[in-house]
Amino acid sequence: MTSKNLRGFSAGIILSTGILAGFYYTADTDKTSELSEESVAQYLSEKGELAISKEEYTSLKDTETAAAPVAKEEPKTAPPKEEEKVYQMTLTITQGMSTGEVCDLLQKENIIKNSDEFLKYLRTNNLEGAVRAESHQVNSKMSFDEIAKEITSS
Repeated sequence: MTSKNLRGFSAGIILSTGILAGFYYTADTDKTSELSEESVAQYLSEKGELAISKEEYTSLKDTETAAAPVAKEEPKTAPPKEEEKVYQMTLTITQGMSTGEVCDLLQKENIIKNSDEFLKYLRTNNLEGAVRAESHQVNSKMSFDEIAKEITSS
């Protein structure tokens, strides 16, 4: 950069700073809106809310704690869990298929829940380019690690 260019650049910065300072110091910033009871009431009515005083709040809080009966804690039985359905498939990867297509296919067949997460897993573990073009047996009980070991050459 030559000295003339540097002087011109500096002059431009000084000029723009002066203009911005002029606007900043001459701008009318006294336009603050006053918060009034009417504006608060209007806002609360628009939102379907209700305002109460501190005394009302504490009395409601006190009655709530007094009204809450101390019940004997009964042992809770766990609700019966529905058996999770296990999906199985023979994944056939053909030559030229991208890793994203493989992940999408696994998600479509309910083997994995999110193809983007599995693709991210493959990328972070440097396995994206190691996917083998052949048939693989996979199921929905398998973890990302297990599926990756099955479909890659590692």
